[in-house]
Amino acid sequence: MSDPEKRLVTSLLGCGLFGYAAVSCLVFYRRMRRRITEYKDQPLERMVHSPQYGLTMWLTGAIGVIGFAVASWQLVLSVLAILRGS
Repeated sequence: MSDPEKRLVTSLLGCGLFGYAAVSCLVFYRRMRRRITEYKDQPLERMVHSPQYGLTMWLTGAIGVIGFAVASWQLVLSVLAILRGS
């Protein structure tokens, strides 16, 4: 597999993972906050009810958005490199 093809596969994986992080943290934030109130007697209850939980979710979502943007740009560059090589 050539270097642009390896970058393409890595970029696709990055887009998927960073996109999932962004969607799960930012888009479903309100739904998760509602479910936190129902999170009683569970293994990670102290962490979920901590004041830093909301900030952590927003920070993770922002990292997901930035990572998705970078991975998408790398995806475009990889496709252009493959098309030029053909």
